[in-house]
Amino acid sequence: MKFYLGTHQPTWLPRDLGIPLLVSHRRLAPRRTLPRATGEWALDSGGFTELSLHGRWRTDARTYAAAVRRYAEEIGHLVWAAPQDWMFTRPFDTCRDSSVIMMRLIMIWTEWALDTDGLSLGKWTLGFYGFDRAWEPVDDLVPGVGDVLARARANGAREGTPFFVDPDGRADALVNAFWRAPGVRGLKEETRRRYAFSLKVWLDFLVAVDARWDRVTRAELAMFKQWRLSIEDNSAPVSSNTFYVDRAAIRRFYLWAAEQAGVENPVALRTVGGSFFHRERIVVEGTPSGMRRADVKWLTPEAFRLWRNVGLRGFTAEGLPASDWRGRTEDRDVAFAEGLYGTGLRLGEWSSRLTVELPASSEQGLIRGWVASECAKGGVGRLFWMRRRVAQQVLFYVEDGGRPAAVARAQRAGRYEQITDRWLLRGVRADGVLAVVDETGRAREVQADAMGPKLRRRLFREGAGGLEPVWLWLNHDGTPRPKKSWYKTFDRANARVDRALGQDGRAGRLWCRPHMLRHSMALRWYCIATFVAWQRTQLLTPQEQRDFRNQLGDVWFLLATLLGHRSAETTREVYLEPFKALEVEQLVAVMDADDRAALERLMDVLAAQDERVLTGASA
Repeated sequence: MKFYLGTHQPTWLPRDLGIPLLVSHRRLAPRRTLPRATGEWALDSGGFTELSLHGRWRTDARTYAAAVRRYAEEIGHLVWAAPQDWMFTRPFDTCRDSSVIMMRLIMIWTEWALDTDGLSLGKWTLGFYGFDRAWEPVDDLVPGVGDVLARARANGAREGTPFFVDPDGRADALVNAFWRAPGVRGLKEETRRRYAFSLKVWLDFLVAVDARWDRVTRAELAMFKQWRLSIEDNSAPVSSNTFYVDRAAIRRFYLWAAEQAGVENPVALRTVGGSFFHRERIVVEGTPSGMRRADVKWLTPEAFRLWRNVGLRGFTAEGLPASDWRGRTEDRDVAFAEGLYGTGLRLGEWSSRLTVELPASSEQGLIRGWVASECAKGGVGRLFWMRRRVAQQVLFYVEDGGRPAAVARAQRAGRYEQITDRWLLRGVRADGVLAVVDETGRAREVQADAMGPKLRRRLFREGAGGLEPVWLWLNHDGTPRPKKSWYKTFDRANARVDRALGQDGRAGRLWCRPHMLRHSMALRWYCIATFVAWQRTQLLTPQEQRDFRNQLGDVWFLLATLLGHRSAETTREVYLEPFKALEVEQLVAVMDADDRAALERLMDVLAAQDERVLTGASA
C-alpha cells in the first residue's frame, strides 16, 4: 500500500523529497505557470472544500478534465487524479459517481479521464460497451451532450464493442477506432473479446518496456513472445496455441493501423529457407514453435454416464443418490450435457437455442434440426441431428421440469418487465420467419436464422402468466442463461466428481469440458459408421479390410456432415486421429450397449435387402 502526503504548497513538487505528494486542484488552478515535479504525485479534486463553500460543483467535468491534462503535461509524473464526487449534493437513489460519468465520456470522445477504480495504474484499461441498461443523463456535467447512448451508437459502438483507456487516462482514438472497423465488427463476439484481451496484454507489455504501440518493431514482438512463453520470466506463461491467438490479434490490429495511419507492422511476413535442399517459404513473424493442432480428448459412454451422474445428478461414486444433494437445476444441466453429447453441437450453438426451434415429439430415432447462421461457427448455418432421448429430456425440462418454475419466479419478481429493449414474439411461420415487435414498438418479420445470441436473449412472448423468454436455457431466477455461464456448470460438476472419486484414490482421473462431448459424439458415430462399412467388406481379406477402412471416404464425409466441418480432413486428422488404426472389434468395444444392439438390428435390415446374404430366416 502506498501513502501520499497531502500538501497545500505546490512548490513542494519540484523538491526531491522522496515522498509521493497529494496536491489539490484548487491550489494549482489559479497558477499561470506550474512547477515541474521531480517525483510521483496525485491530484485531489478539492471537492470537499468546493461543496462545503458553494453547496454544488462550480467546476464542470470538462473543465476539470482539461485541468488534469494540463497538470499531466506541464507538471509531469502525475500518477492518478481523484474524481469529482457528488455524494454530498445528490440523493442516494439518483447518485452516479462522477468516475462512471467520466468513463462514459471516455467511450464517446478522445478525452482525458479522471482516475477511477476501473483504471489500473501502469496498465491499460479494457471495457466493453453495454446498452442493456438505462443510463442517467450527464447534461448537468457537460451541457449539450444529450443522449449518451445515442452518441455512442452514432460513433459506431455496438453492444460488446471493446474500448481502451491508456495508463494516463486517455482514450486512444486509433486503438478504439479499430474495434469499429467493418472487418472487426463482423467478427463473432467471442472472437472479438478474445482479440481484445490479447491486445491488452500486448499493450500492457509495451508499457512495461517503455515502448509506444505505434513505434514498435520486430524486436519488441520477439521480446513479447519470449516473455509470454517463458516459465522463468513470466509467472503465468501460456501455451504456444494461446500465443498464436495473441499474435493473430496483434497482426490484425497492425494491418489495419498501417492502412489507416501508416503505422509500421511488427508482425510482418518474412522468407525463410532457400537452401539447395529446401525451398523458400513464407512465414509470419513471431510464429511459435511446438504448436499442437488441437487439444482433443474423449469420454467413453460409460465415463460420460459416470461424470453426468456424479457431477450433475449428485450421485456417489458407487452410483447411489447422495443424501445431501440439492440439485436445483439438475434436469436443466442433465438435458444440456446430454444435448452436447447427443448432437455434437458446439457450446455456442446448443446454448443459443430457442423454444420455438425445438422439434415436436417424434418416434424417430434421430430428429433433424437447424443451426442458425448467426449462431454457427463461421456464420454458416447447417443441419444437425438430435437423438430422441435428448429431445425427450429437453421437452421435459421445458414443459414439466425446472424451466416453468424459473419463469414463474421471474414473473413474480417482475424481472422481465425491467428489460427495456426486449422484442416481443407474435408468431412463427413454417419457413422460420418470426413476427415480432421490436423495442420501438414497430412490427417486423425477421428470419430466426439471422438472429444472433444477444438478440435471441432479448426475445420474449406472452404466456399464460405474462412475459416469458423464448431463449431455451434459463438461470434459476428465470433470466436467460448465456454461453459463458455453462463453463461454471462444468467446473462445479468437475469439482464434485473429483471429490467423489478422490475417496477411492481416483482424483483427477475423470473430468469434462463442453467441447469434449462434441469429440465424444464424433467417436460414437465413427464407431457406428466404420462398423457398418466394415460389414459390407466381408468378402475382402483382413489386410484389404484395413486398407479399405483407412480410405473410407463415405465415413469421413458422414462425420464431417454431422459435425459441421467444411473439410473431412479436419475430422480425420484432428477429432479422431488416434482411432484410425483401431480394429473394428476394438471400436465396437468402446460403444454403448444400446448402440451395439442398434447395430445388430441395422445389420439385419441391411442383410435383408441383399439376397447374397444368408440369414437362415424363413422367407
